[in-house]
Amino acid sequence: MHFTTEMNNDLCKVGQAMRDAEFAVFGRFAEPGWELADLEQEALLIATSLGRSTRWAEGCIMAYHALQIFPRLVALQRDTRRLDISRVEAIAETALILFNLNEAEIWQEFDQVLVDMFTPTKVAQAMPSPAAIRRRLNMRLRRIDAALAPNPRKKKERKEAQEREFPTSSIDFFGFNELESSMTFTSDAGTLEQVHTYINDVARALNLPLAEAAKTVFTGRGGTAPKVVLHVFAPKDDRSSYYLPNFGWTDSSGTAELDALMEERPPKIVDLDVAAEATTESYTPTAAMKAFVQARDGHCIYPNCDKPATKCQLDHRIPFGAGGPTTASNLFCLCATHHNRKTDKKAFYLPDPATGDIVWLFADGTYATTQPEGILTRFTAPTSPRWATTLAQKQQRLADAAEFDARCHAAVEKYEHSRDLWECYTELDALEKQFGKRFDYWPLGPDEDDPYWDTLEAAEDAENPEGAVPF
Repeated sequence: MHFTTEMNNDLCKVGQAMRDAEFAVFGRFAEPGWELADLEQEALLIATSLGRSTRWAEGCIMAYHALQIFPRLVALQRDTRRLDISRVEAIAETALILFNLNEAEIWQEFDQVLVDMFTPTKVAQAMPSPAAIRRRLNMRLRRIDAALAPNPRKKKERKEAQEREFPTSSIDFFGFNELESSMTFTSDAGTLEQVHTYINDVARALNLPLAEAAKTVFTGRGGTAPKVVLHVFAPKDDRSSYYLPNFGWTDSSGTAELDALMEERPPKIVDLDVAAEATTESYTPTAAMKAFVQARDGHCIYPNCDKPATKCQLDHRIPFGAGGPTTASNLFCLCATHHNRKTDKKAFYLPDPATGDIVWLFADGTYATTQPEGILTRFTAPTSPRWATTLAQKQQRLADAAEFDARCHAAVEKYEHSRDLWECYTELDALEKQFGKRFDYWPLGPDEDDPYWDTLEAAEDAENPEGAVPF
């Protein structure tokens, strides 16, 4: 980026247009005396209009607003639009520090420094980067008060030293798509060694591979563990896949795992069709109602809010005290912040019973529309565009099951002709691993009087002199 706009350079024209657009949206917040009665509402309006996040819009508003103490810089920006958002944010960091000093002379000094910094003295002079802006302003701050501008390098080293002395642990769960999920656990080396040793001990005690031992530990199957409740969603007429909040639909392997778990621990089944129509005289909804509403909404229904439904409050759209019933059609997921906004009458919402859309009406006369993203909306609503994807996924599961069944039976038939049990077992094991399914018709092998049995045992002994049997 250069100070002088080369009108014959199309990229320079695009860059200037982008800065012009940013100033058109946010420049007004830098004008002296500008006040905003409802920052969140304004940020939401900008975010929904531009297709950006509310956090981004609010950050831009605050960055431009911080420039109010630099009127000459604001005038320069109004005339030239040379500063993009990243540079405005770099300046705002220093402006916020100076604001608390409340000394007009210092503000004027920095204002002039900034005007000089962004007024070119040479043709095609390079624009200072955000890092250079921070560095130059930090040096001038240090002359006023060293406490206002600590050494960035030493600050970083201090933080790193503290983190080494007092390490923390973190764990994250990720659901990338229906076929891929993961978990990461981060900690110090000492803690990780203890975890590693413990899982190794479980693996040896139960004669399991390390990954299976870890699964045993995490799921509590290896011994005494706190009670864990899984919330699993499944259609009534198709149990070929289950839906797990935050992870998505299970593949064949995940389905088999849940089936085995439910055989060991029979689940409590909640009919969400019944919950959808249920009513209670109490203000507090039943557990079934709560499950239905969370499954329908997925997250806070306020525009641009992604707070998971499980961490939200259930709001009576028509207040309970005003006669609003405690039923799923009058209950919606709102996080604490946006529940308060609705209660304070800064916003109100109307659900469309046909499409499921939520229309939000705001005190300033504007409105916004949101769409619930829960499992009941995303995968079962007639108008959901994702329904075709779900059908494709089901079709793939059925195809996998058919291929798995056919290949396994073919392997058994081949054994019946070749009498090669080792080859059959190897092939069936590979198929179960490939498809993540269990084949129930493994051959038992020849009778002990069959001479092939001796040949097989001799072959196994030759391949496994230590007596280890892989199956």
